[in-house]
Amino acid sequence: MPTITLDSFIKQNNIENKSKNIGKNKFYWTGHPFVDAGLVAILLIANKNQPKELTNEDIEKVIEFASKLYAKKEWASYLHGKIFPNNGIIMSNPGMSKKRTPENISKNLKGLYNNILEILEWSSKEKRCIVCGKRKPHNKDIYRSDFPLLGTGGMLNFFHSANPKGEDICAYCLFLVQFMPLVAYNLPNVLIIHAYPYEKMLELCKEGFNYTREHSLVSNARDFKKPENFLFKKIVEITRKVESKSKFWKNVSITLYYFRNGNRSGEQYVDIIHIPTSALRFVAFAGEVDYNGWRNILNMGWIVSRAKKEKLSFEELEKSYFNEVYRRLLNEESILEFFYDKKEKKANTKWRLLEFYCLEVLGLDEKTLEFIKDVGDRIVETIKELEDNKLRQTVRELENATKLYQFENFFIRVEKIRQQKGISKSLLIFDEFARLLTSYGEDINTSWRVVRDLLLFRIYEKLHDRLIKAQSSESEEEEDEIYEGDEE
Repeated sequence: MPTITLDSFIKQNNIENKSKNIGKNKFYWTGHPFVDAGLVAILLIANKNQPKELTNEDIEKVIEFASKLYAKKEWASYLHGKIFPNNGIIMSNPGMSKKRTPENISKNLKGLYNNILEILEWSSKEKRCIVCGKRKPHNKDIYRSDFPLLGTGGMLNFFHSANPKGEDICAYCLFLVQFMPLVAYNLPNVLIIHAYPYEKMLELCKEGFNYTREHSLVSNARDFKKPENFLFKKIVEITRKVESKSKFWKNVSITLYYFRNGNRSGEQYVDIIHIPTSALRFVAFAGEVDYNGWRNILNMGWIVSRAKKEKLSFEELEKSYFNEVYRRLLNEESILEFFYDKKEKKANTKWRLLEFYCLEVLGLDEKTLEFIKDVGDRIVETIKELEDNKLRQTVRELENATKLYQFENFFIRVEKIRQQKGISKSLLIFDEFARLLTSYGEDINTSWRVVRDLLLFRIYEKLHDRLIKAQSSESEEEEDEIYEGDEE
């Protein structure tokens, strides 16, 4: 009996398994956002969860559903203007208006579906689709009118292969992408939400499809103008309604594709917005443990004039304006300063949410965070007995610390107060002082500014009422003072 190596055994089994699946499981995920969005639309229409569950009857139902919508004038105008200019398959070309009927669109889609070739065997040397890599390319040239953002003909934008006749894309991928608009969100540009695992993509696209099914119109994302605002809003909403809460987003990857595929030169645009895992988990956790606190944090970040902000509700702001908190989360920059409000002398959220952010996003270790929290409590212990005016001035010294020496002076000031009040134990021993000032000095994520922000949060959390009282009792002139601390 011949010896069979492990490699040869695995190879043989792969051949057998792949051969059994040829032509059986016709539908599969590709990893391409536009193609996968089309598959999501098909699954939602068919009320199925997995591509392997789809049947020919499901596809007939999907084609009928899409054909009726695409034949409508408002849909044809939208498709031609933003996604499929001059598309002959779904007949978005304005010159096809007289022939644009559900029957003719259905005929084109069925013809394309029937031209889907079998999956190639893994050992095949034949040319393959650049999207899925499983089938031979379609036997016709594919242009940007049929597959968005291809650089073809005279349109040189996004020219993947510099081939004026388009790309090597199979009939399967071309077929699926025709259904992508059914789960798109129509903001100023077109938004596609791509997520992995794919069941999360189904959840994130469901709102757009449900709107389309109910109103026969493309979803306008509730009038949101900023794609990241809409996405984070949905993350919080979904988190609050699912049983697993923020764990629902564990090991999930989300990328936004915000694009326009217009017919004129210069109307081809795509912004790819990757959502960092840390940002996704934090926003989900915020929605779970402190929804109101999360809104307080966001309220600190709207990039809008004060006068306009005072006139608009939170819901109006989040639909139309950029938010610095979102921008920093997407760029993996610190948002610690938004956890508290210096003007109102208050912590915007619970310590639990701040703790999660520091540990899971900033990467502080738990012992470090507990040490800083303990130092904050020692400071509160020291300054809480001060007269209102002195209390306000002392805290303001920490608020106004923009340089390291100013931060150091604050601790000297608090130590003097401890001595004046007869508190026997010093604020910090030498090793703690060195740890507080130098251990975080070089790392941008754990710099002394991080320590300052955490201390301010703790002080506001403990002494909010006293600080507000002190602030309200002082004159406008005193409000404008900047306390620099006592001179030696």
